[in-house]
Amino acid sequence: MKAKLLLIAFAAVACTSAFAQQYLLMPDSTNNRLVGFDPFDGSVVNSNLFGLAGGTPISAIQVNNEIWVSEQIGDRVSRWDWAGNPLGAMTGLDNVRGASLIGNTVYVTNAGTANGAPGNAVVTYDMSGNLLGNFSTVGLAPSPFYVLEHNGSLLVSSSSANDDVHRFTTGGTSMGTFYNGANSFGEQMDIAPNGDILIGWFSSNVVARHDPVTGAVISSFAASGARGVHQLGNGNIMWSNGSGAHVYDVNTGVSTQVYTGGGRFFSAAAVPEPASMIALGAGLLALARRRRK
Repeated sequence: MKAKLLLIAFAAVACTSAFAQQYLLMPDSTNNRLVGFDPFDGSVVNSNLFGLAGGTPISAIQVNNEIWVSEQIGDRVSRWDWAGNPLGAMTGLDNVRGASLIGNTVYVTNAGTANGAPGNAVVTYDMSGNLLGNFSTVGLAPSPFYVLEHNGSLLVSSSSANDDVHRFTTGGTSMGTFYNGANSFGEQMDIAPNGDILIGWFSSNVVARHDPVTGAVISSFAASGARGVHQLGNGNIMWSNGSGAHVYDVNTGVSTQVYTGGGRFFSAAAVPEPASMIALGAGLLALARRRRK
């Protein structure tokens, strides 16, 4: 009996995974909605997956079967289901920027002290939303903006000096400067397929490719007010700014705008399709019926 029940549950989960649509998510902070792009070519798949509460959403990341959204002015990380229903929020934050899921830990960049927030710091949560702690970035990566996992350590970008990008252990111990050069106000970072680090430099109006060991700039392209950045499956680079989302063609050297709105950070997610939700519901219903017998 137990084996059969486990098979039913497994089948439901397997159907959900099989039918899930792979999206590249981006909050639109002008129209307060979640946008889905094709992760291979950057084309718009769904311009309004669901509406957001506002509060200047920066990052939207998948955590288990929820979407967590960092809100810069809202001073919180709000939680949503895939139908756009609010599921609560983590508060006690101020001037929130990017959020990243690394392993089983969610890292959130915070820059203010209101609401009992820790100031310039990275705040951590488990995947159930429980506060784990925080580590200070004062004097290292002041005004932190984004956290990227890199070879077992963390890169933290900053909107102001001292370091433009500083390296930390996953526990928050300084490992020294990654990059502190001519470019300034780093926002989102991404790891390219070849291991290089891509960074959207807001004030320098470029997206730059950095050496993953030395942090040195390898190349860059014009990207006015760059915020988000992500390398697509076809090799082109998607980037965002205050006017929307763009795709930079690495062969022609030309960027094309693919979405109009308040572009923010990108993240990969598996969006359940209606068929998969039906399958999951059927599996759970069957499981419940067997338990009643």
